[in-house]
Amino acid sequence: MFTSVKEESILSLGEVELITSIKDWLREISPPCPQGIGDDCAIIDTSQINQQLLTTDSISYGCHFDHTVSAKQAGAKLINRNLSDIAAMGGHPGSALLNLLCGSNLRIDWLRDFIEGIRQTCKTYSISLIGGDISTLPAGQFTAALSLTGHLEGPPLLRRGALAGDAIYVTGTLGGSIYQKHYSFEPHLAQGQWLAQSKFCSAMMDISDGLAKDLKALIPDGCAAHINLESLPVSPDAHRRASESGQTAQAHAFCDGEDYELLFTVKRTVDLSQFIRRWSEQFPTLPVSKIGELRKTDTKAHYINSKTKEPLPWLKAFEHFTE
Repeated sequence: MFTSVKEESILSLGEVELITSIKDWLREISPPCPQGIGDDCAIIDTSQINQQLLTTDSISYGCHFDHTVSAKQAGAKLINRNLSDIAAMGGHPGSALLNLLCGSNLRIDWLRDFIEGIRQTCKTYSISLIGGDISTLPAGQFTAALSLTGHLEGPPLLRRGALAGDAIYVTGTLGGSIYQKHYSFEPHLAQGQWLAQSKFCSAMMDISDGLAKDLKALIPDGCAAHINLESLPVSPDAHRRASESGQTAQAHAFCDGEDYELLFTVKRTVDLSQFIRRWSEQFPTLPVSKIGELRKTDTKAHYINSKTKEPLPWLKAFEHFTE
């Protein structure tokens, strides 16, 4: 990823030539100026958009990926992290801005492959990359940040909206994402759009920092989430992780971050068997699991074991700026 040979590094290009190279590497996902790279700002026609979405996310070498992840995979992860946020509100993706902060000893071929991962993923989801910025970091460091627009075709699904009695669901499986899923996942855009339009749901978000942290955002005041541990969709990688960590696979399913599954509540007035039938018709290859329900409580505990009625011991998931 980094090199001591100047001719192989972005230091040999300089800023202007580097920007030109990036535009060339982006090819068809980079529209011509002024809709794309080449002026102080890009111009976007939003006249056909009722409600616009804006999100931003980043990846840093040593934090979100390491030498075991290829440059293309890292580029794809950056786009998919942002797409997962758009999916969590039932939105459709639009245009993007890319900011690169690079040590000057970053290899040119690595950056080209990183941009290729971005290009391929943007092409898959019809995203145009219309501009951004480049800045210098100390040698050996790399961070990329993406800002992504989107739009809604109906009311958004927000994190706040659930009520006591609503059922809690997740897509896919949870835990052990450190082995592969954190860079190889696919954002659930179609599923999020369908949930937002179906009227079944009361709240939704994606699981990025772990169920133990993220689920708190969906719990209304005066309620707790009663979790059926036997219903947690534990991934095979969570079992693998457990064999190495000494913790249970359920603990990893509850606490590991970067699952990028959808977490949502289904209204208490909905016939759950009808919901499952409709879901299976729409998305036969993506499982969905009811993991519990929201109930009124007098305790301070956020999560209750629905079988034992005791608070769950797993409270800590990923959080920035903590030890």
